[in-house]
Amino acid sequence: MEILKKIIKKLLPPIFFPTIFKECINYFIKGENKIMYEDNFYNRIAFINKAISKFKDCNYLEIGVADNTTFSSIPLPLRNKIGVDPSNGGTHRMTSDEFFNKNQKKINVIFIDGLHIYEQCQKDCINSLKFIEEGGIILFHDFLPQNYLQEKVPRKSASWTGDVWKVAVELSNSEDMDFRIANIDYGVGILKPGKNAKYKKMPELNKMNFDDLLNKFYKKLPTINSEEAIEFIKQ
Repeated sequence: MEILKKIIKKLLPPIFFPTIFKECINYFIKGENKIMYEDNFYNRIAFINKAISKFKDCNYLEIGVADNTTFSSIPLPLRNKIGVDPSNGGTHRMTSDEFFNKNQKKINVIFIDGLHIYEQCQKDCINSLKFIEEGGIILFHDFLPQNYLQEKVPRKSASWTGDVWKVAVELSNSEDMDFRIANIDYGVGILKPGKNAKYKKMPELNKMNFDDLLNKFYKKLPTINSEEAIEFIKQ
């Protein structure tokens, strides 16, 4: 660390040093991956389509559509697909809060990939539980950040999970929630809520960060590999 500091001091004018040195540390140290993913061809789209295949005339909702990469890969007629995004893609140009306030339709499969901050993901999850059909499945993206930069809020990196891993911790501690996380594609959460599902909020998570995920929670999370995830969805 001290060697790196000396090199940067020699290369950069002193007036720029504090800010640029901090950014270099973030890049070289905090950008180092601490959580590794399974290396295979599965991704979130495969899991969503496997979930959809369980239901006849399935109704699908996607929160956070962006460029339609996932939404366009779901082989359902538009009458069965709802994509909610305030900026791009999908079918409904509004926030997820606005959608849930107006919605009256039950959904079989919901995929949550909206704003990657804990508070919003928590709201999306709780709202989804109100509208998920009995026996339905809720999937999530970005539950396993690999490093400090991916997890940082506000956003500091191109590949950004934010701190939505905190919702995974809460789901792991909630009542009547059959929950797993596939260790691929930034962590794909798979939730099968029971009839008596009750979401448990854990306010102490608000002040926690990537260090807490690594040291307190990661080994306790119900992570599984992709083959186990496919079997879990099929059950």
